[in-house]
Amino acid sequence: MKNNNSIKTVSSQALLKAWLWVALGTACLLQPPARVSAQTNNLPPAPSGYSWQLNPQLSDDFAGSQLDRTKWNPYHPSWGGRQPSRFEMQNVWQTNGALLIHNQTTVTNINQVVDPTNNFWVGAGCLSSVQPVASYGYYEAKIKASRLSMTSGFWLQGAYSEIDVVELIGAAIVNTNYGMFMPMNSHYFANGWGTDKSTPINWLMPSGAADEFHTYGVWWKDPTNVWFYHNGTNVAKITTGGQFNEPMYLYFDSEVFSWMGLPTPASLQQEQTNTMYVDWVHAWQLVPNSPGN
Repeated sequence: MKNNNSIKTVSSQALLKAWLWVALGTACLLQPPARVSAQTNNLPPAPSGYSWQLNPQLSDDFAGSQLDRTKWNPYHPSWGGRQPSRFEMQNVWQTNGALLIHNQTTVTNINQVVDPTNNFWVGAGCLSSVQPVASYGYYEAKIKASRLSMTSGFWLQGAYSEIDVVELIGAAIVNTNYGMFMPMNSHYFANGWGTDKSTPINWLMPSGAADEFHTYGVWWKDPTNVWFYHNGTNVAKITTGGQFNEPMYLYFDSEVFSWMGLPTPASLQQEQTNTMYVDWVHAWQLVPNSPGN
């Protein structure tokens, strides 16, 4: 879901912001919640004559003590975040086999902010692939959303097209039941965001996005067909608003959607619920079978 006042915009020629990496003091206090399993790959059946092949450049189990900077950057290449939230590098790290995107604020009372909807007062985070190399294929990630009125997002975007695998909101203020839904979308904005063609779909999940880990997947089949998956089951199929035939960046991020209600300062200071967790992300491409297979 987008608006014209605050837009995710990316260009392959955009200069990367040279921000300093600052160690976050609370990093050692936040540990990933228990996961059902280290990883599962619920791939859809490959078409006849093809097999799924892992794309290591966009796949990670986040097993090391630091981000693999050959694959990921802890910031967006050309966007600072959606007001009133702002991406901050120190809010993105990995530990104990999971990627963490932390949210926080120094504000103790919303009355301290002159314009809480438009002034930046929420520290958020974004992880981006180093290059826009996502193309047709299957992408899945195991995610536990933060319990905030903020997104826990997993998406792909190029210069004029976007696939929102999920924009979860674990504890929306305006619609308190929204945390039970898997919100999916695509955007086609070749002629600018004023003519954006979107395809929003919400699917009711069996448990809340912030209650446990869920596996979210998308099969970007071709320029106009995108299928969405929850725990390996196809739950939605959409036809895009235009030709999706460009390479895209892969992102995980957290933002404030003000129309869903602003997070409270108190919720942003709850260390066990203000963080989005990604257990793993895997990317797969279809390759022709060898002769005789």
